Amino acid sequence: SSCLLTPSASPGAAEDPVDWTVADVASYFTAAGFPEQALAFRTQEIDGKSLLLMQRNDVLTGLSIRLGPALKIYERHVKVLQQTHFQDDEAFC
Repeated sequence: SSCLLTPSASPGAAEDPVDWTVADVASYFTAAGFPEQALAFRTQEIDGKSLLLMQRNDVLTGLSIRLGPALKIYERHVKVLQQTHFQDDEAFC
């Protein structure tokens, strides 16, 4: 079970971010309030697997998006998705 309290990806998207398509990732960030930045994820062809592998520096410099939104995206979304995905399935929130 997931304890993630963030916007979901596009309707019909897999619950586990590792299974998200490029379109699902873009929809997730659009729903999170970052439509302009969502386009950067789409342009760079970031799918769920890629998203979960991203490092802080990838988000801050690799996507060519402004620093303010990039920091929020990494800290509030990418990092949270990674922690939720990689945590022990038996862990409690």
